[in-house]
Amino acid sequence: MKRITVFILLAVLVLTLSSGVLAADYPNKSVTMMVPFSAGGGTDVIARLFSPYLEKYLGTSIAILNKPGSNAEIGITWLYNQKPDGYSIGFTNLPHFVSNPLMRETKYTVEEFIPLINLVTDPGVIAVKADDDRFPDLEAFINYAKENPASLTIGNSGIGGDDHIATLMLQDRTGAKFTPVPFTGAAPNRTALLGGHIMGSAINASEAVQFVDSGQMRVLAVMSEERYADLPDVPTFKELGYNVISGSSRGISVVPGTPEEIIQVLAEAAEKAANDPEFVEKATKAQQPLDIQLLGDAQKLVDRYNTDIKALHKIFNW
Repeated sequence: MKRITVFILLAVLVLTLSSGVLAADYPNKSVTMMVPFSAGGGTDVIARLFSPYLEKYLGTSIAILNKPGSNAEIGITWLYNQKPDGYSIGFTNLPHFVSNPLMRETKYTVEEFIPLINLVTDPGVIAVKADDDRFPDLEAFINYAKENPASLTIGNSGIGGDDHIATLMLQDRTGAKFTPVPFTGAAPNRTALLGGHIMGSAINASEAVQFVDSGQMRVLAVMSEERYADLPDVPTFKELGYNVISGSSRGISVVPGTPEEIIQVLAEAAEKAANDPEFVEKATKAQQPLDIQLLGDAQKLVDRYNTDIKALHKIFNW
């Protein structure tokens, strides 16, 4: 019995020392940053803007790996199965990260991941064609839906994504009945609206700005606590009396089981990179609405999405 106890203690000591050696030597090779969406999308843009500055403060190179598919599930599952040594990190965007396990059985668990940093929160908006005089404001839009239940079509970029969830939240908070129309992404959603094939679109604010500026689209309200900087004349839902807060939060997580010492090294570098004036300037020019939240604050963001989306799922069961 004593031999077994000694063996266990030695094993624990070896593991502890090994972890310490790993952390002291970290990083000594390239780090892979997984993006669970295709190249050119909003997440890919912020990843490629951020990675040079993370390289600068981490002291090693960052390799971007795009693994799109299944509402980000393919990429997140890949990350979940990597070694917890700090050399694989990746984007676990909200709400996709928490909505996938509600829709189907996933091979990852939300609670096991360690949020490192949230970089961007791109609020949702409801947009209509600029020349659609049926909807001069949000109130007219909601009243139309109430008077014509399920006849008002709103496009979204996919079931379980932030645009779809925003529509469900709008229904829940206003009592109106809409017909969600899913597309395979933001571009076809927007194209359908501008072509007059749907009556409204739930999209992200950053995706609407250029079409508002060109006179093709009109945004009725923004789903954020404060007005969106590039749409200063557009009210928030809360200003209009509706508690609708929704959007897409783009953040990075580390593999479950990663040693605390390595997490701290990554967090320190990520915080410095996110606050680098040159990065902030480039992200702002790229219309990436920064929302920097580190470790515990990033975890609170995940928890809030998880709670809100679980409550909506009980009602709508998408």
